[in-house]
Amino acid sequence: MLSPLRIAVIGCGSMGEIHADCLSRIDGVRLHAFCDVDEQRAAALCAKFPGSYATGDHERVLRDSDVDAVYVCTHHDTHGLLAVRAAEEHKHVMMEKPLALTLRECYDVGNAVEKHGIQFMTGFKMRYYPSVARAKEFIPSPLVTIAQMMDARWPDGFWANDPRKGGGNILSQGCHTMDLVCHLNGSRPVRIYAEGGNFSHPAIGIVDNIVATIRFENGSVAGVAIGDSGQTPFVSKFSFQLTDGKKTAHLRDRLKTVTLFDGERTTEAADPEEYGFIEENIDFIRSLRNGTPPPITHLDGLRATLLVLSAFESLKTGLPQTLSF
Repeated sequence: MLSPLRIAVIGCGSMGEIHADCLSRIDGVRLHAFCDVDEQRAAALCAKFPGSYATGDHERVLRDSDVDAVYVCTHHDTHGLLAVRAAEEHKHVMMEKPLALTLRECYDVGNAVEKHGIQFMTGFKMRYYPSVARAKEFIPSPLVTIAQMMDARWPDGFWANDPRKGGGNILSQGCHTMDLVCHLNGSRPVRIYAEGGNFSHPAIGIVDNIVATIRFENGSVAGVAIGDSGQTPFVSKFSFQLTDGKKTAHLRDRLKTVTLFDGERTTEAADPEEYGFIEENIDFIRSLRNGTPPPITHLDGLRATLLVLSAFESLKTGLPQTLSF
């Protein structure tokens, strides 16, 4: 029998708890340590799942020779530091999105991953939605993609809207949109142009809404709208439309419903719930067992952050940005 993989969770808020719950249902995994700046919160998860210890010191976790892998579920401004330190201590990493808030940090993470030879997975769970898979199978090479992630207005005081801790909604969750657009297109993005700005959070220095056009290496294009100007009641927060010149696919209802049209006949499929968390955890654990890269790596995290930051640069300069990736 294989010895259990021992996992540490750094960041014991809602995302840390979700991942801990998923891991508790996977054979051959042991939740070993829980870490949070609020040690009481770490202790609560340690008692719930139960682990060997709880701590407020991430260095204790990273230097623990009994830890095989760490889950980084902290505020975004700590992602780069924790990922690099985990790699230096030869711990595998599951990183909640986004990879980091700056390209420099993203490159630092990538260099550490490659130098120390660890397995690293970025948590883009929307790729695992069954309806997303149906749309990708139906239209494997779209010509035009229209993507929307439009949320209700985020409060000014929400930590993810803090320019330093979270970067605002477009960096915090818009990377999901950028990753899924790339995943559905199956081609490398080469140029992006964006309009937008700070529309509804004048008190904080963030970009809160953008509309961007992306061109891919294969010639296809995507239009992307990301922000918190208000959810639409029909398509919901998430809406992705794909066309290939004949067929169309429309993902909506938080990507749980897909409508497929082949030019003559329409079919529709709906999922009872949102998926992704357990599936990405299973894939990550499988990659550790097999010693093979997970299906979503640090390079995917870098690409999504690069697209968002390049959109910001386009806003600033008024010019399309060529993507070097």
